[in-house]
Amino acid sequence: MASIAHVTDLHLVEESYRGRGVLERMRLCWLNAGRSIDPARRREHALAALRSARHSDHLLITGDLTEDGVPAQFELLAEVLSEAGLEPERVTLVAGNHDLYVDPLAFTRALEGPLRRYARSSRPGQLLDIGSAFILPIDTAVKKPLTRSSGVFRPEQARQIAHCAADTSLRGRPLVVAQHHPPLGYRNCVWNFIDGLDNVAAFSTLLHAHPRLHVVHGHTHHHGSRALTAERREQIHSSAAIIDDARHVRFYHVGDDELRALDAEPQQPWLASRAARPLAAPVSQGA
Repeated sequence: MASIAHVTDLHLVEESYRGRGVLERMRLCWLNAGRSIDPARRREHALAALRSARHSDHLLITGDLTEDGVPAQFELLAEVLSEAGLEPERVTLVAGNHDLYVDPLAFTRALEGPLRRYARSSRPGQLLDIGSAFILPIDTAVKKPLTRSSGVFRPEQARQIAHCAADTSLRGRPLVVAQHHPPLGYRNCVWNFIDGLDNVAAFSTLLHAHPRLHVVHGHTHHHGSRALTAERREQIHSSAAIIDDARHVRFYHVGDDELRALDAEPQQPWLASRAARPLAAPVSQGA
């Protein structure tokens, strides 16, 4: 049985954060409103989660790897990944909004620096064949002011996903898009502007058109799988945050164009009736 593990939202903080300047400490306090800053505890959570996932065939880590994306935090992540005993070629990392609050190129620089061992399997937009499935990491995170945490789904990303999903040479195995933000954002347009994803209609079109397409994401700190309608299999999968609990690791069975969460419960009739309404109205691919 082929398997994929999923962890997200580590929010690592360097031990020396108290030595930052005043404005940088204020930024950390803002981002952690209502949450204690405990670097050691966050490191322990991340290490425990990664160790529990290391026996899967592949591991997806879907963003907010760090708290605000300073170089020391990416160096800490590299140390934790190495200590967990993970083989770099079996790990895919994607950036979250927290990873770019300081520098829009922070994740790119990290893949060229402390995370270079993981670059081959983590470059945004590079299709990865893991044998049982195809993994496509995409970058929905963009640098935003501290008052916003939303992401962007770009037209070129939609075109690439559509091309891969329609490629007959890739049939027979699921296409798994790994990203940070939820692909259909939020129904509340104000909250979607603040914390969701731009261009969700294009993503909805792709998911409706390609049943073998699956999305694994973070950001919401929510654990679950969603189907577009009662007649469809679950195509959207998220995991709760590792910063909150090291046990928030999800495992998926891979096979026959399907990605199935091993902890998913059968859909109940009342859930099916709620799911029968599309989460977002399909639109033409050119829109």
